[in-house]
Formats: sequence, C-alpha cells, structure tokens
Amino acid sequence: MHFLKIAIIVVFAACEVIRICAINMDNAQIVLRETNERRRRHGCPELSLDLDLSQGCQTYAWKLAKDANLTYSDPTNKEYTENICRYPIKRGALSRCVHKWYHGSKLDFTDPKAKEFTAMIWRSSRNMGYGDANINEYEGVFVVRYTPPGNILGLYTDNVPPRANKNKKGKQKHKKRNDCPGHPNIISYRYIILLSILFVVSNNWQSS
Repeated sequence: MHFLKIAIIVVFAACEVIRICAINMDNAQIVLRETNERRRRHGCPELSLDLDLSQGCQTYAWKLAKDANLTYSDPTNKEYTENICRYPIKRGALSRCVHKWYHGSKLDFTDPKAKEFTAMIWRSSRNMGYGDANINEYEGVFVVRYTPPGNILGLYTDNVPPRANKNKKGKQKHKKRNDCPGHPNIISYRYIILLSILFVVSNNWQSS
C-alpha cells in the first residue's frame, strides 16, 4: 500500500515537471514583459503568467507548427482571447511581434486589424498564457491567450483606455527555444518536488 502511494506521488510529480518544462519560460517572460510595458502606457494592470492557460497555448502552438497553417483555435470561444504570431528565430523577434500588435493602437477599435492590440491591452484581463513551437529551423510560432476574455462589443471604451504615458522602453532580447530552458523558477520548482518525494519516501521507509 505504501509503495502504491509513493508511486502515485512520483508519477504526479513527474507529470508536473514535464508540464512546466514544456513551456519556454524565457520566451514567455519576454512576451509578458513587453505586454505589461504597453499595458502600463494605458494605465491597465499588469498580467500574470498562468501555467494552466499556458498548457493550452503550448498544445495549440505544437499543432500550428505541425500543420503550418496559422488559424485561431476557436474565434467563437468565450473563455479567452487569443493572439498568434509567426516569427523568425532570431534576436528581438518576439518583441517585434508584440510591437506589431501594438500598431493597432492607431486604428479604430472596430477595425479587425486592431483586435490583437485590444486583446493585449484589455483592462479587465488579468492572466496570460504562452506557448511556442518551432515550425522549422528558421521560423517559430507562439500563441498567447488572455483571461478573462476581451474584445467584447459594447465594452471597448471602458477596457481600452487611451495612452497615458509616451515613455518608451528598450527592446528585450529574444532567446532561441530550448527543450527545457534553465529558468530559475523551474529549477526551484523541480527541487521542491524532488525534496518532497524524498521526504515522503523516507517517512514511509521508516514506518515500514
């Protein structure tokens, strides 16, 4: 019985590590930082990275990379707002995607070309998910989702305020995707999980 409990804990811990490791946290932080910098210009609260939301983004990014057909997952969904960008794998590419979305600030909210901008700035959104995948050696694609969802008719005026601050920030560096980048948060998380497993195993071994 003790062995079964330990096995279940080990499997659960391994799945959690794999889930976190699948997400390129370095790239996610670049896009999150670029996004929040632009949200601050409009007086909107910063977004937080959501791992559960990111898992869905990662799964869809893999699908897009395989199909090489960049289509939105479900434009009619009411759970999240989604932005997608295909980019060259080189420094600054992720930042340029966010910058490109921000060009929508010069358009009318009702213009379909402004939907990436309004989704990114939407004041009521609080969480961001991120996932990316390599299409080939030279190109990648990333998927970003925001919750609560934005781009809701009748609510644009309240959720997409005009720019309040014109100060600009330097571009962030883009890092190439690794299978599992050594992000300090991931490393700490994995150590905590491993120590917890060892603690449980030790207690069960002593009680046997």
